[in-house]
Order: sequence, then C-alpha cells, then structure tokens
Amino acid sequence: MYYVIGKDSCSYCQKAKELLDKDHTQYVYKNLNNLTVAKRKLWEDLIKNELSRTTLPVVINVVGGYKDLEDELSND
Repeated sequence: MYYVIGKDSCSYCQKAKELLDKDHTQYVYKNLNNLTVAKRKLWEDLIKNELSRTTLPVVINVVGGYKDLEDELSND
C-alpha cells in the first residue's frame, strides 16, 4: 500500500492518485489542504527536513511491520 502526501493545487498529486486508481493499487491520501495551519507546517517540515523532499506529491511505500519487511526483502 502507498501513502501519498499532497494538496489540492498540485497537478502531479492528482496524477499520482489517478495512476494508483488506474492500477487498482491501495493508497491513503493525506491532503495538506485539509489541515490546520499548524499541522500543515509540521507536515511540511517533516517532508523537507526528514524526507529531504521539496515538491509534492510525496509517495511512500508502506511495508508494514517487521515480518512484512523481512518477507519483502527476501523477495528481492
């Protein structure tokens, strides 16, 4: 499953969602426009400082827990 972080005014955010929908891939969409100013700032700081990203969308592949990670790494 994917976690997509974006906002309404981002055409690439829309394209990312359309691509995932077309492929019938599960995802969770975090719309920064739906957050308070303070929470949006926290997310923007996380994206910039911790994930080293400067543009949206940010698409994260969610693996799960330890066993899921172990299984995924053994498949590679």
